[in-house]
Amino acid sequence: RSPDRIFVGKRLTPRRWDMIVFRYPEQPSEIYVKRLVGLPGERIELRDGEVTIDGKIAPKPDHLRRLKYLNLEAPFAAQWGETGHPVTLGADEYFVLGDFSACSKDSRLWERGAPGHAPYAVPRDHLLGVVTEIYWPPERWQVFERAQAE
Repeated sequence: RSPDRIFVGKRLTPRRWDMIVFRYPEQPSEIYVKRLVGLPGERIELRDGEVTIDGKIAPKPDHLRRLKYLNLEAPFAAQWGETGHPVTLGADEYFVLGDFSACSKDSRLWERGAPGHAPYAVPRDHLLGVVTEIYWPPERWQVFERAQAE
């Protein structure tokens, strides 16, 4: 199957729960798309399938209510942000998760960060935009809802 083709709002300010496009910190020539869950300065930890921010469950917008994030419990993986392994983001860092969390190479598993940044963090200067819709292939066409600004 060919990869999805997407429209990206390059001038939109990323919000929690947006799908974002960014340069992968370990290999900046690679472009990734993941869900933004952690914002600058926040302490992130997954608990019982939920994202917690500074110890409180981050409420999901209605269209994502069924989304659960699994702890990978992989003995040889980093496990950043998983239960018992909280992380704190810097002033210009973001934390991302894949919606298919059991098989997603996201912030929880990264081994090396961008220079001067934690391994789990997407630096602000790596952000390329917010996914607004999938337009190809036609059977996957979808407009992405955005959560309200916090």
